[in-house]
Formats: sequence, C-alpha cells, structure tokens
Amino acid sequence: MLSPLLSKIFRKFRVDIPKLNWLFLTLPISIVVHLLVGQITPMTKAFIDINDHYILKAIILILLFFGIRGIKIIKKNSPRKV
Repeated sequence: MLSPLLSKIFRKFRVDIPKLNWLFLTLPISIVVHLLVGQITPMTKAFIDINDHYILKAIILILLFFGIRGIKIIKKNSPRKV
C-alpha cells in the first residue's frame, strides 16, 4: 500500500523503484527492520539461524534478487546545446 509513496520518495533521490519491486522487497526489508529494532519474530529468528531453515534463506535471497533487479538510477538531464 505504501509502494507509490515510497517510489515517489526514492525518485527525489534519483532512484527509480517500480511498484512490483516493492512487492519482492517486502520480506527482505522486514527482516532487516526487525533486526534493527530488536523485535525478533519467528521468521527473523529462523533466518538468522545458521544451522537450519535453508529453504527460507533461499526464498529471501531470491526475493532480494528480484527486488533489486528492476531498480534503476535516474541520470541527471544534461543541458541541451542549441
């Protein structure tokens, strides 16, 4: 629901993130945010467990790959010569 607003905010920093990419990035971003705020959920705990839950880790990494894949840097428009 926030993807249009987030895309608009990132465009001000010259980064174009399509709405579909926000869908792919939802779970990877949520794991990072939960780690930063110290709220360890069962999925976050399973993701940081180094001995198990390899399917979850693979899914999160695949989602991260597809989320990053469509992101583009917007180049500044150079002044046109007349």
